Amino acid sequence: MIQKQKDFNDEMIRLLDGLVISMERFKKAKKESVPSKLLFDILTMNPTNVSKVFSESATWVNPELIDSLLQQGLIQRTTSENSEKYALTLLGVARSLQIRYGTTLEEQFLNFLDLSYQKLTSADQTQLRWDEKLASLCLILMASTSVSSAIRLNNEANKAVLGEVFEKTLACLNKHGIVKREGKLKTKSRGETPVSALMSRLNTLARKTNLYYTNLTRDSGYFFDIENNGDVDEKRLCFLFKRIFNQYDPKCNYAEMNKELAEISQLYSHRFLARLTNPTVSLNILRRLKEFLDTGVWHLPRQPQPNSESRRISTDQAGDRETKGTHATSSSSELMSSIKD
Repeated sequence: MIQKQKDFNDEMIRLLDGLVISMERFKKAKKESVPSKLLFDILTMNPTNVSKVFSESATWVNPELIDSLLQQGLIQRTTSENSEKYALTLLGVARSLQIRYGTTLEEQFLNFLDLSYQKLTSADQTQLRWDEKLASLCLILMASTSVSSAIRLNNEANKAVLGEVFEKTLACLNKHGIVKREGKLKTKSRGETPVSALMSRLNTLARKTNLYYTNLTRDSGYFFDIENNGDVDEKRLCFLFKRIFNQYDPKCNYAEMNKELAEISQLYSHRFLARLTNPTVSLNILRRLKEFLDTGVWHLPRQPQPNSESRRISTDQAGDRETKGTHATSSSSELMSSIKD
């Protein structure tokens, strides 16, 4: 009986180790940091990624234990390359964590609640990623501010138009330093367009924008819920501008950027199918954008600039190197002259 329990525990730990290794590769996290939040990471991943992780960790199981583990709901059968493999279920993950680390199911549940609360409360303090800035600004420029004006990507025409908007807007953001890295749209992969790929991965944008960002999953519609009585709510719009532009850069030509963004809005906002837009909303969005880029950005935290003292030291060091080089050249010339004499 003791040996059977030991075999059971060893098998559960082995399956857990395989899952941890899979999560380590997928999340690019250190192995020792994975177990403490393993259940939380799994439950906050999208279904496709969960399936990938469990499939990758699937392996053989001791034949003498298969029936018992299946009956208890601790493992699940997967078919891969014409062979049967097995992966832990969520219950199996919790049970294996209990065996390996001695954490009870109650302790694991409380830890999950704590991590969930931390994620919820810290989301609004997290800066937008480059793709979140891009999608947010494009939806605003296209006046996608209500259910009726939402941009729906359930047709190829809208995908093509939004793709052009993404490309031009991203070029503008890169040019003016709003995106600090060379953000690049993915190429079409597995039948998924770059636009659909980007929009489907904005999992935290709603929490970062006061839940203004809305995804109509049935028809792949996207908009910011910032209209009030038939016009754009200026407080909500200003909040979104602050999230997108987040820092004031004295070197940025905001007037030029505003002109470029306004041209994108005017060129493309009327070209989307299956939606109704309000001209007043469109005009007021551009008016408020100009006002924000003219004066509102001054109230944002100032972007750190290279330290003037560091620049001076660097210049001085360069000067010293140049002086030393000159002295060395002079000494060499004198030496050669004396040899010739």
